[in-house]
Amino acid sequence: MDDIQPYVFLVIGAFCLLIASLFAGNVEWVLGATETSYYGTLAIAFVLILVAGIFWVSAARSLKK
Repeated sequence: MDDIQPYVFLVIGAFCLLIASLFAGNVEWVLGATETSYYGTLAIAFVLILVAGIFWVSAARSLKK
């Protein structure tokens, strides 16, 4: 199981980055969008990018060992 863990972390990180880029790429300030929903979506995308980075760093550390 230890051999597959870094690759699972890479896939989870890629999935988080995919979802974050979908959110960040599609958010627009249009009629009907509130300030809370706009900035909330950007905050969620930012947090998902950070989570993806954490998964990738831990996968890289696992592969280095």
